[in-house]
Amino acid sequence: MIQLTLLARLQIPGSTPDLVVVSVVALGLAYGPVPGAVAGFWAGLILGMSPPADGILGILALIYLVVGYLSGSMISPRDRTLPLVLALVGMSTGGAALANVTLTGIFGGERVIWDQVPAVVLSSVFYGVLLTPVIVPLVGWLKSKVTPELVD
Repeated sequence: MIQLTLLARLQIPGSTPDLVVVSVVALGLAYGPVPGAVAGFWAGLILGMSPPADGILGILALIYLVVGYLSGSMISPRDRTLPLVLALVGMSTGGAALANVTLTGIFGGERVIWDQVPAVVLSSVFYGVLLTPVIVPLVGWLKSKVTPELVD
């Protein structure tokens, strides 16, 4: 809701900061690949149905499912450092933006402006990396409060 109501209205240059992708990555890092994939699927499905839903239903669910799974399986919990997590979030946000534009264009989306794709992908990476120091620790803290028996 924050992404759709607040962040989308900020009129910042480039793309809207993708709080959902950063949250899916954080959930994948916190709980592992399968819960990350489930969270990504549901987040993408809900986001795809939320107004102003003008894309093809299911594309975001598929993309976020892959992001959640990969983020949960890419970095071992004992090897997580800030640069690795920032790189993972940057690749995830940029990859999700690029995959969304590409799949939307392939499946007949008429709103794709290909000249703007590089700026959208780069701004997605930038905003995702900016959100990482807030979202990833917050999800880790919430994990320790909600499911303390699963703390690494």
